[in-house]
Amino acid sequence: MAKHLSAMALALSLAAGLGAAPALAADEARELVSFEAPEFPRAAHRRNLEGYVTVRYTVTEDGAVTDVEVVEATPAGVFERAVLRALEAWRYAAAERTDTLERRFDFALAD
Repeated sequence: MAKHLSAMALALSLAAGLGAAPALAADEARELVSFEAPEFPRAAHRRNLEGYVTVRYTVTEDGAVTDVEVVEATPAGVFERAVLRALEAWRYAAAERTDTLERRFDFALAD
């Protein structure tokens, strides 16, 4: 149950724009039109691990996410794969530019 609540909280924070690091693009942020929240890894849940992953990625003119790079992850090797998988499904609004964005994903167990 805690896993589901944590995933729901993450999805709600993403939808509300919370937990996002400032965009590196100089002008207005791109609208996130389709996303999937990262799943809390089962092994991390069993071990009661919490942490975060910060990623930097490119948003192409057509809104696709490419060139995802893990900037920081704590603890290392635990949550990165979940974030990378989720970002494969992300889409932003199309624009006549390419943007570089940075976002932090927090993984916390519900109380």
